[in-house]
Amino acid sequence: MLQAIEELQRRWRENGILQATENALSEIGFDDVYVDDCLNRPQDHRAKVVKDGIWGMIEIDAASLRLLDCPIVQRLRGIHQLGFSYLTYPSAEHSRFAHSLGMFGVVSRFLNEIRKRDISGSSPGDPYSDWMPTVEQKAIAEHAAILHDIGHMPFSHVTEQILHAHATEFFCGPISVDDFLIDAEDLVGKSKLAELISIAIVLTARFGRFYENYISPQKNSLNPLRIAALIAGKAAEPELNGLANLISGASIDADKIDYINRDAAACGIAVGVDVSRLFLRSRFLSVKPKELQRLRSQPTTPSDEEVIFVVNTSGLDSIEEIGQARSTLYHRVYLHQTTRNAERVLGKALQSYDVTSQDFTNALNLWTSDDFGLLKAVANSQNEGASHLAKRLRGRQLPKRANAFGRRFVSLNTPVKDIFPSMDDRSRRVLSKQIVGTSLEQLRSNTLVGKRQLDFEEKIASEAVRLSELLRSRGYNEYPEGRPLVSVLPMPNIEENREDCIVLDGDQLNLTSFSSVSDEQMEAADIMKSTGYVLCDYPWRNLVFLASRAAFYEVSSEEHDITLEPYPGQSLTVKATSRVILSSDAVSQRIRMTREDLRITLKRADEVGYFDSAPRLSPLSFPGSDLDQAASHLSNFKGQGNWSVTPNSVGAFISQFPPRFRKEVLGLISSFSMFGRSELAGSISNGVGSITLGGKRGFITALSPDSGNAVRTIVEHELSAGLKERGWEFKKGIRDIFGEAQPGDHIVLCDDNVTSGSQAICQFLAWLGVPKEKWTEEQRLERGIESAKLDDRDIELLRELKLTIVVTSGSKAAEENIRNALTLLGFDFFLGIHFQRTIGDHPVDVSSNLRLFLEDVGANVLAWCRHQSKDLSALDDAEREKCKNDSFGYHGAGALMCSPLNVAVGTITAFWAPGYYNGAPWVPLLLRRGYLNHLVLT
Repeated sequence: MLQAIEELQRRWRENGILQATENALSEIGFDDVYVDDCLNRPQDHRAKVVKDGIWGMIEIDAASLRLLDCPIVQRLRGIHQLGFSYLTYPSAEHSRFAHSLGMFGVVSRFLNEIRKRDISGSSPGDPYSDWMPTVEQKAIAEHAAILHDIGHMPFSHVTEQILHAHATEFFCGPISVDDFLIDAEDLVGKSKLAELISIAIVLTARFGRFYENYISPQKNSLNPLRIAALIAGKAAEPELNGLANLISGASIDADKIDYINRDAAACGIAVGVDVSRLFLRSRFLSVKPKELQRLRSQPTTPSDEEVIFVVNTSGLDSIEEIGQARSTLYHRVYLHQTTRNAERVLGKALQSYDVTSQDFTNALNLWTSDDFGLLKAVANSQNEGASHLAKRLRGRQLPKRANAFGRRFVSLNTPVKDIFPSMDDRSRRVLSKQIVGTSLEQLRSNTLVGKRQLDFEEKIASEAVRLSELLRSRGYNEYPEGRPLVSVLPMPNIEENREDCIVLDGDQLNLTSFSSVSDEQMEAADIMKSTGYVLCDYPWRNLVFLASRAAFYEVSSEEHDITLEPYPGQSLTVKATSRVILSSDAVSQRIRMTREDLRITLKRADEVGYFDSAPRLSPLSFPGSDLDQAASHLSNFKGQGNWSVTPNSVGAFISQFPPRFRKEVLGLISSFSMFGRSELAGSISNGVGSITLGGKRGFITALSPDSGNAVRTIVEHELSAGLKERGWEFKKGIRDIFGEAQPGDHIVLCDDNVTSGSQAICQFLAWLGVPKEKWTEEQRLERGIESAKLDDRDIELLRELKLTIVVTSGSKAAEENIRNALTLLGFDFFLGIHFQRTIGDHPVDVSSNLRLFLEDVGANVLAWCRHQSKDLSALDDAEREKCKNDSFGYHGAGALMCSPLNVAVGTITAFWAPGYYNGAPWVPLLLRRGYLNHLVLT
C-alpha cells in the first residue's frame, strides 16, 4: 500500500491536483509563509490537558498540539459535525474539530493502555502473538485521527453527495470530480470525496515539509504517506493493519466510538458506548498466515503475517451497543426529515450553478469555506434561484412534506392474496419483495440520483402546475398560481461498514458475525424501514401530493420474469413490472395531511379528468357493501391456479377504469351470468340424454384437458350412477376409449362452453397429427390443447364412431366452424353441439363510450396474449384486425358469462384476458383457463 500511496502522489503531482490543493491551503492561511514561520519559531515541547465534554480530560502531547493548532485542523471549527441537524436539535452545534479532538483522545487512550500492558511471550506453534506499536507508530495513528476529517467541505455530506452525483460536471482542481475519484480507486479502493481531499492535503509538498520538520520528532518523510493510508482505512505496511482497523474500517473503530457518543449527547438522545468495557483486554495481534487464511476463509495462504485489531469477548456487548446506538441515531438524527429537507435545499442551490461559477462548482474552492461562509456566499451570488434558496435556509423557511414513499406505503397492485387464496404466505412475501422491492430500488438507485433527481422534481412541479390550471379553469380559484418549489428526499441507504471486527474468544479468533448481532444486519433492517419524502411550499401540498403520485406511478421497472406459485406444488413463470402506487391513507397519516381537504381535491381532480390516463391513481368511491355484493355474485368461481373473486379483486379490477366508467362497470359485474355446478351438470345431462345409443355403448370424456376435464369430473361425480344405467361410461381421456370402443359407438366430449369452436378445432388438429406449420397463425396461438397425436389405429377407429360435443353454453356458429373443419380433414362423424345457453344472441348493453374503452382494452390485451406485444399498433394489419374483431368477446359476442371453472371467450375480453393497456399491466376480473402464463403482475 505504501507504493500505491506514492503512485497516487505522483499522479496528483503530474495532473495538478496537489498544486491546486496547495492553492486552496493558501486560501485558509496554510501557505508557505505560515509554514516558514512555524519552522523558525522555537518549539514548545510541553504537553497540555484539554477538558472535553465527552471524554473528560484529554492529554495532548506537544507534537499533536502543534498539529491541532494549524489552520488545516482549526478550519474544522466552522464545519458542523452534524450539518443541518442544528435546525432540528438546537444543541447540535458541535464541530468536526471537536470530533477530531475526541477521536484523537479515543485512539491515544487505547494505545496508552496497550503500551502499559505486559506482553506475554508466544511459542513457535502459536497462531498469533501480541504486538506493541512503537512510539513513532503510535504518533502516526494519533495524527491520522486528528487529520481524518480535514477534507470535509461545508455541510460535509450534503455538499459531497451533490458533487459525487454530478461527478462529471463538478471539478476538483483542474480535473473533474469523476476523474479525481477514478484516479484513486485502483490504488486505494473506492473512497469518498472528502477522504480523498484529506489524503491530497497530507500528500502536498507543503504539508510534508510542515509535518516532517515541525510536527514529527522522527523527521521521517514516509510518515505523511503512512498517515494518508490510515485515513483511507488502509495500512501502508502489514504491521500497521491493526492501526488502520482502529482508525477506520471495522464495525467498531475510534471514529464511530467518538461520533456516536458525541452526537447522542449533543442531541440529548440516551444512547452511547461503554468505552472502558470495550477496551478491556482488547489488543493488537500479529497473526500467522495459516490463521489468517482460516479466519478469512481464503482459498490461498497469505505470504506474510499481519497485525490485526481484536476485541475481547468482554467487549461484545459494546459492539452491539454501537450497532443499536448507530441505528437509533440514523433514525432520529442523521436521517431526520428536517435535516434532510435542508440538505436538499442546499443541494438544489448548488445544482443550479454552471461550470462558469468556479466558486461553487470546484470542490477545492468550496473546501476553503466554512458552513456559514458558504451560505452567505450563495445568498449574495448573482444566481437568483440559488440566492433565494440560501436565504430560505438561513431563515429556516423549509418546504413542507407533501408525500412519503417507501415499503410501508406501497403494496402489490395485483391483489395476489385475493385472486390466489391458495398461495402460501412465504410465496406471497417473496413475490411482494421481488415486485415492490424492484420498483423502490429503481427509485433509490436510478431515478433519484444526480440530475435525474432534479429532473424528477421538476416533473412533479410541472405536473402540479398543470393540475392547478385544470382546476382553476373549472372555477376552483383557491388553488395557487405560479410554480412550486419541490424537493424529493430519496429513501436513505445506510452506509455499510467496510469489514467485520475480529473477536478473541478465549484463545480462538472469530469474526463478530459469528458472535453478535452484526452492524450490517441492523442496517439492513433500517433500510427496510426507510422513508423518502416529497416536499413543497405549503399552499401546494394537496396538488403536489397528487402530482407526485402520478410521477411515481410513471416510474416503472423493466419487465422481468418471476416465478408464480398460485398454490403449493404448482409454479410457472410469468411477467412482472413494477408500478408505484402510494397509499393515500397511509401517506396522509404519515405526513399529517388533512384527509378532508385531500378528499375534496381528489374529487375535483376526478371531475376534470385528471386520472383518465392513469385510473389506478383515483381511489374508489364505492361503499364496501357494493363491492361485497358484486363479489358474492362470482364467489364460486375457481379458475386456473384457483383464481378467485373477492371484494378486493373487484375493487382492483374496477380501479383500472377511468372514474366516469366505474359505476357502470360495477353494474356489469353484478349482471354476470354464472351457472353453478348443478346447472352445469344439468346441461350435460340434458345433452347426453338427447342422444339415442340404439344398443351401442356411449363414452363421456373431456374436450379440453383443463376446463373440459374439470367439467367431466363434476358431471361424473353428480351423474355417474344415472348415466351408467343408460349405457354411458366416463373416461379420463379420449385414449382410454379406444381400447373398448367399437364402430358405431358414441363419444360425448364435454366442456363448459364453446363460443367460436377454435379451441375444439385445434384439439382435433392435434389429435389427428396435423403439423403445426399447417395450422393458421391464430390456431397456433390457442391454449389449453392436449398436444399428443392419437395412434393411427385409433384415428381410423375414430372415423367409425359418432361424436357430439355437449356444453352449457355455445353457438351455432361454433358448430358450423367445427363441422366445416372436420369435413376438410375427411371426417364426417360429427353430429353437432348440444348447448343450453346461446352465446352472443344478446350482447350486453353498455354505453357507447364504455364500449369503445372496453374494445380498446380488449384489442390491446389480445395483442399481448397472441403476439406478446405491448403495443397493438406494432402488429401488422391482419393481426391487428383479428384482435379488434375479438375485442368485445370473440366475434363481438359481448357476453358476460362464466361457469365455476372457466370464462367463455364470448365474454367481453377485458374481463378475462390479461396483458397491457396504455403501457400498464391489465389484470382481468376472471381468468380464462390457459391464460395464466400471460398474466403480468404489478
